[in-house]
Amino acid sequence: MSIEELMRRLAATETQRAAADELVALGAPAVRPVLDALCDEESPVEWSTSATVLRRIGRPALEPLMEAMAAAPAHEVARRAGWAYSGLEIDDLAAFEPGLRHPSPEVRSNTAYVMQLKGERALPYAPRLIEMLADPDDDVRQRAQWALDELGPEVVPLLREVRRSRTAGRLRRPALVALASAGGPEALDERDLALVRRLVRIKMRDEVPEPMHLDGSWFALPTGDQDAVLDAFGLSDPEPVTMRMGAAAWGQEHHGWGWIDSRRMYVTPRFDGWTLVFGCPGGDDDDTELRDTVLAWCERLSARFGAAHWYGTSCGDGWTAWCIAEQGRVVRYYDAFEEDDQVGTGHPAEEGYLLPHEDGFPDDAFDGVDTSDSEAFRARYEQVKAELGVPDTCEAPEIAARASVDPSALGPGTRVEGHGVLALTATGREEGHPRGALPI
Repeated sequence: MSIEELMRRLAATETQRAAADELVALGAPAVRPVLDALCDEESPVEWSTSATVLRRIGRPALEPLMEAMAAAPAHEVARRAGWAYSGLEIDDLAAFEPGLRHPSPEVRSNTAYVMQLKGERALPYAPRLIEMLADPDDDVRQRAQWALDELGPEVVPLLREVRRSRTAGRLRRPALVALASAGGPEALDERDLALVRRLVRIKMRDEVPEPMHLDGSWFALPTGDQDAVLDAFGLSDPEPVTMRMGAAAWGQEHHGWGWIDSRRMYVTPRFDGWTLVFGCPGGDDDDTELRDTVLAWCERLSARFGAAHWYGTSCGDGWTAWCIAEQGRVVRYYDAFEEDDQVGTGHPAEEGYLLPHEDGFPDDAFDGVDTSDSEAFRARYEQVKAELGVPDTCEAPEIAARASVDPSALGPGTRVEGHGVLALTATGREEGHPRGALPI
């Protein structure tokens, strides 16, 4: 059967599998027509089907895919070729080595990704990946760092050697970032730690608060006594950090709702009279309900500091929650996903808002409106909302803004006292800091 006929069959669901098997068996002669289909955005062959055939063909498809990435007329074509390239069934990693030195940044980036996928098997190529930390292309530099992260502990001494080399030139700074990313703070020697700490101190002097992306949970305490806060949460080994570093550390460990034990917590400077604490201190039984855990913590903290607030929000699924305690007693608890488990009947910070589970619209408010037409529905929604005076719906940031401090609204007008720290929880003392460099 001709290759042309096999390509026609590759486009048909009922003959696709058999045609793919025959094209793979043909090997090198099939690469060009399959690659042409992959790069043709109008091809009747599903791109993932042609890419999978090329992956299975393996070595004969390697150079043609490099060429396709380098010459791709559109991002989508480069993406398709890169996906096929990264999954080529080739056991000998040496075949990919030329891609690390290819003139095309697209090829260099995708080859670094291949090394990342191979993990410790790619350790022989660490010297070249380290050189790529100074690549002129941003994406290539980032891919090289991610690849080094996956090469295992033996990459750490190689990066240290670069740090100590007098001839490494412009590689020395990115090697420091890669060293912290691949091995964590423990991988830095005293000289590098001193350098980082000095830079943090310098950056702290003029840092302006910036809005934080909220996705997880945090506490708010009306105090500036940082030592007392650290003691209350059982935190140790506090390391001064910029606000940017603290926010990034929280973002690395947490994404979503619930109670996830942190290795470290970010204790902020005092913002407008409130110290915020990001992360979860752990120490509670895994079977304990989130509500019971939060209530217990807020009661303990408010008995010590006079008041304690806890807030939670998820940018992915609409979850939001808050807990407000005063003088050792919870006066308000609300969870949008567990509205029957509320404590208290409301709080002054909620006044004038609808709670997330409440619907302020009459049943017939959107009769006759095509809900599939988002523009028309939105227009009708705003019209009815204005006519009936339906309040806005509140979430954790709105409650925090009224009751304490909204981290997503930090800015030049926020009063800042002191500096923030990253400190280890019991889990962190046992397992160490998470890997990953933080922006200063």
